[in-house]
Amino acid sequence: MQNKTLFIVLLSLIPVVIMCSKGGGGDAADSQLSLANFYSLDDLSNLAKNSGKTPSYSTSGSENGLISMGDLSTCVVMTSGKIKCWGFNGSFQLGNTQAVTANQQTPVYTNILNDNAVAVSAALNHTCAYLIAGGMKCWGSQNNGKLGNKINTNTYANTPQDVVNLNGNQIKMMVTGDEHVCVLFSGTQQVMCWGANNKGQLAQNYTNSSDPPVIAGVNIALPESVKLIATSDDSVCAITISGNLYCWGSNITQSTNPNPVLIDSGVKNISSGEKDHFCYISANDFVNCFGINDKMQLGSSTINTTFVKTPVKVPNLVNVTAIVAGAFHSCAISDNNASVYCWGDNSLGQLGSSNSVPSQSNIPLKVVGLPANKVIDIAAGDRVTCTLHDNDDVFCWGNNNAPTTPGSYGDFLGVKNPPSFSNTAIKILNRNDQ
Repeated sequence: MQNKTLFIVLLSLIPVVIMCSKGGGGDAADSQLSLANFYSLDDLSNLAKNSGKTPSYSTSGSENGLISMGDLSTCVVMTSGKIKCWGFNGSFQLGNTQAVTANQQTPVYTNILNDNAVAVSAALNHTCAYLIAGGMKCWGSQNNGKLGNKINTNTYANTPQDVVNLNGNQIKMMVTGDEHVCVLFSGTQQVMCWGANNKGQLAQNYTNSSDPPVIAGVNIALPESVKLIATSDDSVCAITISGNLYCWGSNITQSTNPNPVLIDSGVKNISSGEKDHFCYISANDFVNCFGINDKMQLGSSTINTTFVKTPVKVPNLVNVTAIVAGAFHSCAISDNNASVYCWGDNSLGQLGSSNSVPSQSNIPLKVVGLPANKVIDIAAGDRVTCTLHDNDDVFCWGNNNAPTTPGSYGDFLGVKNPPSFSNTAIKILNRNDQ
């Protein structure tokens, strides 16, 4: 009788447990979503349509998602589906119709989009978004045909351009380099790229920097199907379904042999830095990096200004869940998504360690100032890094000033300066803000 009574009591508690697990307004549940679990961005769009908002999800540091950073700009998809951006706006990449200004220090809405978005990808001088209504649109510089509208002019588009190169295919990912764009098709699991090929970004033969761009889009010849892509300024990497990592472009392939090169196997994720360095998560959740190591961004104390193709294991990092590479620094999410560690250049607070000493470090340093909420995604620009948390907060650290060199531009945290930089994380916005 006692056992039966206990069983009835426990059974009556089950609905309460289930109700509690769904508490908190749904944000905790949303934060468990991963872009990898969706067949295509259209599926994510359908979820947003049904829920009435763009949900929180993780990309593990990929270049398209709720938060994306170009060299000098940052964009965030709000829960409303609207996009807020800040940073350099010289080519209309922020999508703000009020003016084309050199620098926008604080977030402003991208008001040229008539439709709301589920993902954004920001680059040096153009930005792309995937819409809740479906379809990919890009705006900003039209040079080299990188907007995907088959237009190659030295002008900028201040209205979103339909990407016509997709030919009706659904896409899983979209990534933007300085002068090229690549997408991963959901059905064929193939990679298509368009734009500049002057450094082999499109894995096509090239001769010099004056080679004409490829504006119609070309399929990249890879030996097997692909599950993830990433791009830097002038190069591209792809992880196949078996975990093989292939890369091509600047410093990796040659003009007479532009085919993708096998870098490593057993790879989970890859981030391509802005200035020719790459970091990836291995099968055992360690981090390896390759490329240029002039600021210890590879995790090695041996300074090397030439391209190092042999991967280097980053010390003192275990159980890494996401990775991102900036211009001269790198960062990783670890400790069960509770912490972020950064290494490399620290001259403008890029490591977020609350101290400008050392000026560079091959040892990952823990970022100070982040909230207790789980880190669900991370993005990096040239000298700024931002995190997205499971309560929809966005925090950033690093440079917050334009350099004095004529003709060059700064990147910004998203707050007014001073400070000229922040070596601790600062809250910039919440995705639920108006």
